[in-house]
Amino acid sequence: MKENRVRVKILITMLVAIAAWVSYSPYAAAEVKTVPSRDICMVADRVPGYPTIEVPIDGRTYYVCCRNCEARIRQNTALRYAKDPLTRKKINKAEAFIALKGDGSVAYFESRESAEEYFAAKKKAL
Repeated sequence: MKENRVRVKILITMLVAIAAWVSYSPYAAAEVKTVPSRDICMVADRVPGYPTIEVPIDGRTYYVCCRNCEARIRQNTALRYAKDPLTRKKINKAEAFIALKGDGSVAYFESRESAEEYFAAKKKAL
């Protein structure tokens, strides 16, 4: 009977140790800080900290920080696209999953999963 209690304690200790290792390992999911598209300037790729301007173009809605950026995104179609940092696929900023990077800029991803994998790899590299 006493032997079973010892085995249970050892098993519980091992499970706690494994859980701690997984939660602190570089393979643990990195926190992804999402940003609503309406809160960023899609020309500067930053959060301006004040209300943005909604710019509808071809059935999609883009957001910019000022009238100058509005003119630029209307004239330069390349500003409406970004590359997913993980997959390198070209994506439309109006349809992208947007995440805040450590330096205050934003990155555009084709999906939440792509963003999570990207940030987990960044965390692992640290």
